Amino acid sequence: MTEEIFERSLELKASQAGSIASLVGTWWKEISKQAQSPASPGKLYAIGNYLIELAKNSLSDGKGDGKVTAIFDGEKVKIVIDDLGDQEKEINLNVKGDYGMKESIEYFDVFTVESKGRKYEKNFRNIVEETDNSDLYVGSKLTIVKYHVMPVEEEEQTYHSNRNFGERM
Repeated sequence: MTEEIFERSLELKASQAGSIASLVGTWWKEISKQAQSPASPGKLYAIGNYLIELAKNSLSDGKGDGKVTAIFDGEKVKIVIDDLGDQEKEINLNVKGDYGMKESIEYFDVFTVESKGRKYEKNFRNIVEETDNSDLYVGSKLTIVKYHVMPVEEEEQTYHSNRNFGERM
């Protein structure tokens, strides 16, 4: 059985920097319906709100074109935001609000930023740290992933003692 993958991209010109929120919001509403993802409508709505803020943060400087790509499959929603500008990019990790950077890092299961030849990834403590080198020296790339499959519940290990803890020592 082959898994269905639904992928769509939105290309944004530098001249559209002022209207990124409405363009990305409208695009997300359309493709999240077309994808027929098993993710709940509430999860898709939340991803869309985070996506709009992250796209504004990444692309609204108007210095270059950008591209937002959404990939839906049976277990996750993956979004890649590419700043295709030809200049070095300063990443602002201090976006405030209900869907700010701190909340985005906590919400997404995978959060990766590539810029200036460096790669930063979210760790298990929800902190973004430098992990590797990147081939990306101009522009930037932000990759976020949200899984919508319930994790497999592992059977809890039980410990059996021959001793009756109700007895006195």
